[in-house]
Amino acid sequence: MLLFRPCMEGACGSSDQLPGGHDHPNNMLHTKLGQALRVAYYHALVFGLLGTTLQLRGQNRLIRVEKVSWLYLGYSLLISGCLLLDIYFMLPRAILDGYITHNIVLQWNFFAALGLRLAAIVCSYGLVWLQRRRLVKLYADSLHLWRSHRRILKRMVEQHALEELQLSLKNLFWRKTFVLYVTLLCSLVLQYQLLSVINRQSLTAFTARLSQFLHVLAAKMCFYALFLLLEHQFRAVHLALGALQRRKGGKQKVQDLRRIAAMHWDTFQLARRFFDLYDVANAMLFANMFVSTMSILYHAVQYNNQTIQSNAWGSLFGSGLIVFNFWGTLMLMGLLDRVVSSCNDLGQTLRQFSDLRKISKELQIEVSGRVDLFLRNVCICFCFQLELFARQLQRNRLVYKICGIVELNNSACLSYIGSILSHVIILMQFDLRRRQET
Repeated sequence: MLLFRPCMEGACGSSDQLPGGHDHPNNMLHTKLGQALRVAYYHALVFGLLGTTLQLRGQNRLIRVEKVSWLYLGYSLLISGCLLLDIYFMLPRAILDGYITHNIVLQWNFFAALGLRLAAIVCSYGLVWLQRRRLVKLYADSLHLWRSHRRILKRMVEQHALEELQLSLKNLFWRKTFVLYVTLLCSLVLQYQLLSVINRQSLTAFTARLSQFLHVLAAKMCFYALFLLLEHQFRAVHLALGALQRRKGGKQKVQDLRRIAAMHWDTFQLARRFFDLYDVANAMLFANMFVSTMSILYHAVQYNNQTIQSNAWGSLFGSGLIVFNFWGTLMLMGLLDRVVSSCNDLGQTLRQFSDLRKISKELQIEVSGRVDLFLRNVCICFCFQLELFARQLQRNRLVYKICGIVELNNSACLSYIGSILSHVIILMQFDLRRRQET
């Protein structure tokens, strides 16, 4: 899933590095951010979630996107087959004879979650097999985008500003990774405690669930990495506009504004292609998150009313699972909102150029001694480019919708949480009615 892997390796894979962990200025990507993205890449590589592998070639260790690797597609087919086979082992009699035997709500939840995991596997690997050429083209286009616009970033944006941006994204990625793995740890501890019988069959089912959880974790990490890199590109446009506003210049300033507008447009188109290509796969990911969160809360209710027996460790890890699951969900929604906002809020940065008198004064200082006709032409060209850029931003707003229907934003996040709580309350009512009947 990692479309920006080429630009990461092209920068961080190079041997030209400065002391103290900083990349060479030509690379434009901090080493620590590159290491974080490499972790996400290997998660996707191990689970066969890439369209093809990437290779290093040449004396400068430049990344080249190769044609579709049939060997890797075969490996992806093997991994998907193993994940589908895990579903068979997740239905042993030891689990069905356990704590969910006499609770119809837990049984429904178990089979609903199992069906959604099956759909997520089919959608994610179906994308790799059926859309592999589009995936490879997406990798190549992202590499071209990085190479074509890194020169203007290097020339206009100060190095420490880019480093600060990239280090903040690196810290955000590691926080999300920490939350994902702590959530996985808490879930595994509780899953093990819920095993009614410890034997070979139940441990096989437990291992099968572990592989399913790791697959979802790898998909989420790729999702995070892609959004972080899209945010990096949009934030870089903000930095370039801020640097342009502080600079003085005549014709060069007009050309730089045109290049910045082109960089934003290319990144916008790349983001829309990503949203369109991974639409169904990401929809299944969000559906799994919804059912998992609802299941966690309903299990918490069962623990609280002593329907499921637990000890102090179970209560500790159960509370941790609830906290970190909601934390991870809010972080994912927050990251998505950051990407969309960094694209759509560029108009606020563009308002720095609204003072045309100041622009004319700067241009007049630059072209002093020349005829007023040249000054007027430069002003007209600059204002024309500003108008074109403003219209481009107004007419092309980035929106993320699941299957083109449900828009994901902050209000949708609140509705998401409210819907989960409503469903849990409804399930609790069914549970109380069932108890009264028995």
